[in-house]
Formats: sequence, structure tokens, C-alpha cells
Amino acid sequence: MSPKKFYAYVLLQWLIFFVLKIWFFNYQIFSNPGVQSVVYWAIVAAVAAALVRRLGVINFLESFYTIFLWVVVGGFLDLIITSKFTGLGIFEKKDFLVGFGVLAASVFLFHKKRHLHIRHALHEKAHAKH
Repeated sequence: MSPKKFYAYVLLQWLIFFVLKIWFFNYQIFSNPGVQSVVYWAIVAAVAAALVRRLGVINFLESFYTIFLWVVVGGFLDLIITSKFTGLGIFEKKDFLVGFGVLAASVFLFHKKRHLHIRHALHEKAHAKH
């Protein structure tokens, strides 16, 4: 994957979560705030998993770099842009901060793991000889 494509995914990820944060933190969508939090976290996990799978086969170091970049860039852009729509109080909300943890866990658990890809390729190669 080229750096240009990778950073395009960083921007796409932030744009998706930008809209999601404005929607979930400015409006009471569900009557139960707990349900709203769980739905927000589930959407964050699903979107993060879908986007990190688009990055292709990556190793653990690359997944940690992706997590670091998505959290740092996301937090910085949230401070600069998202807080204009939601206010700085968003940074005090547990749901917002847990969302970054869910994002990190989703990227770590659902990225296409290089070691598994290599193991499957070796397994196929070994069975192709027979």
C-alpha cells in the first residue's frame, strides 16, 4: 500500500467518525444513554474493522502505527474541528474516550495479520506438492 493511500484512509476514517461523533454527542438518539453508548462503540468497532481490513495484510508493528496515527490525528482533529460543533466538553465524556479504546482494540483484533497470511501461504504450498 502506498503512503498516499494509507493517509487517505486516515482522513476517511476521521471524516466518518467526525459525522458519527457530532450525531451521537449532540443528539439523544435512544431514550437510554447506555444503549446509545453501546451502539456508538459498536459502530466505531465495525467501521474501524472495515477500514483496517482495506489496508491489506499488515504486521503487528504496522497495526500499532495505524492505531497510534488514528488516535493521535483523530484526537487532534477532534480538538480543532469537532469541538467547534460539540464543544470542548466532549473530551470529558467517558463514551468519547472509550471510543478511542474500542477503535484501537478493533484495529488490533481485526487487521489482516501478516503472520497468518504467511502461514496459510506456506500451508497451501506444502499441500500443493502432494
